[in-house]
Amino acid sequence: MNSENGYKEKILVFFDVLGFKNLIMNKYKNQPEKIEDILTTMHLLSEPDYKSDVIVFSDSVINILDLKPIFNDYGQKFSDYLNVIIDRIAAIQINMLTHFGILIRGSIVIGNIKYNSDKGLLFGQALINAYELESKYAIYPRILIDETVVKVIDGDTDQLNITRDFDGQYYIDPLKWLVKLDSEKQSLLNLKEKVLQKINNERNIAVLSKYNWLLNKILERDNT
Repeated sequence: MNSENGYKEKILVFFDVLGFKNLIMNKYKNQPEKIEDILTTMHLLSEPDYKSDVIVFSDSVINILDLKPIFNDYGQKFSDYLNVIIDRIAAIQINMLTHFGILIRGSIVIGNIKYNSDKGLLFGQALINAYELESKYAIYPRILIDETVVKVIDGDTDQLNITRDFDGQYYIDPLKWLVKLDSEKQSLLNLKEKVLQKINNERNIAVLSKYNWLLNKILERDNT
């Protein structure tokens, strides 16, 4: 829906790469192509017929998606389309950890923005909401779901890869997505081993808290 003054209602997906400074300064100091691979991995939709616009700056990646897509490509309802977005976000989270050893956190919101790709301009309430949700509330490696999206979902979280966390925040659950793909949970066990290795080799308390949160989620999912 278009609003006044040139703003348009869009879906914004905001990614923040945790530990990005270390990637730049240490791990991939002389491999800028690796950094490029990491950042471009977070492009949600890139099909010729429909795609998201992407803005990358520093350690952040923003996907800008239409609120009303071509439903024939993504199902007949908005929830079908949203399910595609959520599943791809979950896949990105898993791939970033398994292939690059990187955690990401972020947010998904619906709201008004002004975007001009030619001038590289992006601003509006949706961007403010997305940034604040990620920076103030995400804390752990999770993609939080703004209330604007929760209202659209209308309580139908069972069919979507979404979970409500201990603090009341809804987040995209990549482990729920992973278990649906692999009922034997071998992928989950492999992920657990990777996270345990990270915990054993990490000395930074702030980073450890993020891996411990993820490990607890893996253990919970493994016992269900």
